[in-house]
Amino acid sequence: MKSIRIKSTDIRFQREPLLAPFGFKGKYLTELWQTVVKIESDNFASTAPCTISVLWSDASVFAEHSPDESSALMRDVTARALEMIKGESFVYPNELINGIFPELKKYADRVCNRTVAETFVLNSLVGVDYALWSLFAKENNITDFSEIVPMHARPALSHRHTRLAHIPLVSYAVTADGLKSLLDSGTGLLKIKIGKACGENLPREEDMRSMLEWDKARLSEIHEIARNYQTPLSKSRNIRYYLDANGRYDNISRLEALLDHADKIGALQSIELIEEPFAPENEVYVGRLPVTLNADESAHSLADVEKRLQLGYKAVALKPIAKTMSVSFDMASAVYNAGATCLCADLTVVPLLAEWNKQFAARIGALGGMSCGCIEINGNQNYKNWDKLCKMLPKGLEYAPEQNGSFEINEDFYKNGARLFDKNEYINLFK
Repeated sequence: MKSIRIKSTDIRFQREPLLAPFGFKGKYLTELWQTVVKIESDNFASTAPCTISVLWSDASVFAEHSPDESSALMRDVTARALEMIKGESFVYPNELINGIFPELKKYADRVCNRTVAETFVLNSLVGVDYALWSLFAKENNITDFSEIVPMHARPALSHRHTRLAHIPLVSYAVTADGLKSLLDSGTGLLKIKIGKACGENLPREEDMRSMLEWDKARLSEIHEIARNYQTPLSKSRNIRYYLDANGRYDNISRLEALLDHADKIGALQSIELIEEPFAPENEVYVGRLPVTLNADESAHSLADVEKRLQLGYKAVALKPIAKTMSVSFDMASAVYNAGATCLCADLTVVPLLAEWNKQFAARIGALGGMSCGCIEINGNQNYKNWDKLCKMLPKGLEYAPEQNGSFEINEDFYKNGARLFDKNEYINLFK
């Protein structure tokens, strides 16, 4: 592989409105900022977007600033990363990303006036990372997505699924009619947001009690509807549930109370996994629970993944579109070697990033209860201008929506994966 010199860098940003307030972690968003970076080598130029989600990546930063202020802070960290790499040379993008990360983390701590989560920094690097991988492919004449996968990660990304179950997001605001519409369309795996804050400034214990009761009622409401449906996408043919708590639960006893309720209503066996019930610093052992626990925000490095696996977590949410492709290759390898499972989750990203995520998801193993691969994509449910954003894809690459609850993956999908490295319409932002 050849050494690649970075001749110049640049950055733009866009504000993308959402169709309705988007709720998770007890908060709501009405828009998502997108930074767009441009990186030029001596021979090629590459542009890539990054969806800023401070609420997801570091809720403490989000709580201390307005939504606009917190998004601007992450944009500034991205801009700093571009300054750091300008004039540098690299052979493999992951080496460059790993090399700048420690100093960039210090910069993020300074501008945010606190110690930020590593996921905050990784989120800021997504566009930079994708632009670098695109340059890497072009400079080395790579024409197959599989060829950019590092050798150590290739066993973990050796599958070639023929379909990916679509995982739509069931946010706090999704109604019974909305849920029925999803299930009528063929959905087989529902990502359900739990952990809702039920009032402002409640004492901690009252907040936790209210949250648990709301979660119980929400699960009952959803199961009452979903149990009447079947799907070919799961091994049991029953609709599967992916509960996302975003770290809201304070202890394992309260989570067990939710699982007891799930068992009582006949929903326990339908739970495919529960994601991040506890805050990352809560290192309680979870291996004795009767469901698979999935790590997300708590797994932002290889060491974190290994720690979560030791704590009894049996799945990891890979977010190439939120934690960088570079880091996700390492995580996928560690999960595979431990005999655990993983999936590609979303960050309500734009279509171009969703297509990168599909290529990754098509190559990793299936979850235990599923009969095919899966991927979470919810941007089409949430962006006001989704159709316009689809037009930002490289020429010849179209966003193919799901059909009957899944994305069909054929040989053309694999052959066309390298088109993600081509010039996309985001280049026009720099004219």
